[in-house]
Amino acid sequence: MTDQGALFAKQVLWFTTLVSKKETLAGVYKGLRTVAAKDVRTISMSQGQKVSRIVAWTFLDEAERAAWKQKHWSDK
Repeated sequence: MTDQGALFAKQVLWFTTLVSKKETLAGVYKGLRTVAAKDVRTISMSQGQKVSRIVAWTFLDEAERAAWKQKHWSDK
């Protein structure tokens, strides 16, 4: 999944995946370091006793993200 995202690194602002098992996070983070993700964020969410996480990452730095937003989200 992280390797495939790297193929589209400059075309997508953020990639995300849902991780239900906490033990899986280490492998996801390792993969993201391998493909040189610039920013990685983890959002925890829970419903009852079930805890899941959304891991989001981007290959764009802040300036590239601003340019991407301007190009793709600006009013035309």
